[in-house]
Amino acid sequence: CIRCICSRNIQTGSLKEMKKENASLYWTVALFLALSTICVTANKLYPKISVVEDVIAREDDMAVEDKLFYGVETTDSDLPAVESNEMVHKEDSEICEIAYRRCNAYTNNKNNKVLPTSPALVQNNQIAIISGKADYRLSFDITPTGTIVDYGNILHFTTDNNCCNFGQRSPAIWFHPGTTRLYVVIGDSTDSNWRLDTDDLPLNVRTKITLECMGKNVKLTVGEKVYTATQPTYRFAGNLIVYAGDPWWEAANAVVSNVIYETLSATGVNAAVASKRRYMSNLQDEEMNIAEKENMDN
Repeated sequence: CIRCICSRNIQTGSLKEMKKENASLYWTVALFLALSTICVTANKLYPKISVVEDVIAREDDMAVEDKLFYGVETTDSDLPAVESNEMVHKEDSEICEIAYRRCNAYTNNKNNKVLPTSPALVQNNQIAIISGKADYRLSFDITPTGTIVDYGNILHFTTDNNCCNFGQRSPAIWFHPGTTRLYVVIGDSTDSNWRLDTDDLPLNVRTKITLECMGKNVKLTVGEKVYTATQPTYRFAGNLIVYAGDPWWEAANAVVSNVIYETLSATGVNAAVASKRRYMSNLQDEEMNIAEKENMDN
């Protein structure tokens, strides 16, 4: 009996020890899995955080130059653009969206701070210098008050001259001679005079004009009428001088108001992708350096 009792106590003690060991092993495995999950999550998030911070830093660096050039404290990224046909990876979508909103908001804020909303149409009336993009929306209200015998200039966005180099009509808008038909030139890389024409606008009536260029799609809305076309090649992006009545043509006989130029291009996407490329390239360099050091040590 004594032997049985002792044997039972020994077995009971062993069972308790086994339970303790199993519990310890369980919590060790659980802790390991939790730490692994945290590491994997951090590894996925760090590139996104790094890219967003990088884009923000680049925008802040550009603020000083923009303030000096434009007289307003806004920013625009100068990171290199990716090719238009290059796909953005799905995992980049979040950072691309953030950068897209930031870059476009800054550019639009900068442009519209220096762009008068209701400029007088007078020949050789330079009203602003803006940061032009290949994809944009230009809108304004116009009230024709008469016609002239030649082309009557309304707005002209140009790099430096009338015609016919890339960027010199990006866009440029006139009335056809003796009419109130719009002559809307949206120059591209192969045809600086690529354009759309409209029907006559009513005299002494305010009409809303919206020109939207996005990729190859061009849409011109005149009042309630919509004109669409497919542009064969890409448009200019860069600094543009803006005239409300250019130096080369007589100004149109009209009143304009509510002039707004909005950026639609994926500048932020390009910035985010370029920034992430740089981060991944640096990461690969670090990994190669570590591998080389390990080989040397071996």
